[in-house]
Amino acid sequence: MYVVIFCSLLALLLTYLESKHRLRGGMKLGFILVTLLGVIHYDYGNDYMSYYDIYKSIVNVPFNLSNLIGGYIYKEPGWALINYAFKPIGGFFMMVAVLNVIQNVIYYRFIKDNVALSWWPMAIFIYLFSGSFYLLNFSMMRQGLAIAIFLAMWKYIKTRRWVVALIGLILASTIHSSALILLPFAFWGFLRMNNGKIWAILYVVLFCVLWSAEDFINRIFETVIVFEEFQDYSNYLNDAEDVGYGIGFLINMLPFFVSIYYLLTDQVQAEKEHQLVAIATVGFMILPFSQIIPLIGRVGMYFNVFSIGAFTKAYSSIKYRYVRYGLVCIFVFMTLYDYWLFFNVGVFSKSYSTFHTIFSAF
Repeated sequence: MYVVIFCSLLALLLTYLESKHRLRGGMKLGFILVTLLGVIHYDYGNDYMSYYDIYKSIVNVPFNLSNLIGGYIYKEPGWALINYAFKPIGGFFMMVAVLNVIQNVIYYRFIKDNVALSWWPMAIFIYLFSGSFYLLNFSMMRQGLAIAIFLAMWKYIKTRRWVVALIGLILASTIHSSALILLPFAFWGFLRMNNGKIWAILYVVLFCVLWSAEDFINRIFETVIVFEEFQDYSNYLNDAEDVGYGIGFLINMLPFFVSIYYLLTDQVQAEKEHQLVAIATVGFMILPFSQIIPLIGRVGMYFNVFSIGAFTKAYSSIKYRYVRYGLVCIFVFMTLYDYWLFFNVGVFSKSYSTFHTIFSAF
C-alpha cells in the first residue's frame, strides 16, 4: 500500500514540476514510475490470482479457432486470444506487464492531448487517486483494458472516424461483454454541441427523471441486462460511497454541477470540449443512483474515466479564482477521503494492503 501511495505522490509531484516548467518530461517520468509498479506487481488486488487461474485454464486447452470464437474456451474470446498470444512469450507475467504498459500509455496520451499543461497535475491526480482508475486496474484486468480501449477511441470518436471507433469498441466487447453498451457512442462525435446550454438543460431534465423514477428504471435494467462482473466493485461503492442524500451526497455531486455550469456558460463554441465534458457527465450523473440501481453505477465506470480530462476543463471555466480554488480543494479532499476508504474499508482493503512483486513468485 505504502509503495503505491509513495509512487503516486512522486508521479504527481513530477507532473506538477513540469506544469510549472521546472522539469521537462515530468509527467512522462511519473507515468513510467507508476507503470513500473503495474508491470512488476504480483498477487496485488482482489482478482489477480483468479486471472492467473483463468490464464492457466485457457492455455492448457489446445488452441481451436472455432471453439475460441464460440466462447467454449472462455466466455470472452478476445481475452482468451490475448492469453494464448502471451503463452510463448513469457506467459501470464508478461501479459500483465504488457497490458499495464499499454493502458498507461493510453492514459498518458489522453491527458497530454486533451488537458492544458497547467491542469496536468489535476488530471493525473484524478487518474491515480480515484479508486476506480489506476488502483482498480490492479484487480479488474479485463474491464480495465476495455475502459482503456474506450478512452483510446476518443480521438477517433471526436473526429467522427466512427468506423475505427466502432471496431475498437467491438474488440473491447470481446474482452469484456459489458462494453457492448458502448457501441452507440462510436457516433458521439456527430452530436452537435456548439450550444452547450441545450445539453446542460437536457442533462438536468434527465437527472430529474432518473431521480423520480428510480425503481422503474431499476426494474428495466435488471430485466434487460445482466452483468456478473462487477460484484466486488458494487460492494465497494456501497461501502465507500454510502453518503445517503444529505450534505455528503451534495458534495460528491459538485463536479456534476460544475460540469453543468461549464456547459451553460462556456461561450467559446468549442464543440469537441463540450462533447468531452458531456460524455464524462453521462457517467458521473448516474453514479449517485448506484446505491439504488447498482447496474447503472457499474456501467458508469466507462464514462467516468473521461472525467480525467473533462473535469479539468469544467473547473478551469470558473472565472472567480477563489471560488475555483475552493471547489478544487473540496474535490481533492473528497477524492483523498475515498482513497483512504479504498485502502482501509471494504472488500479491497485486505488485498491492497501489501504490495508484492513478481520476484517473490520466482
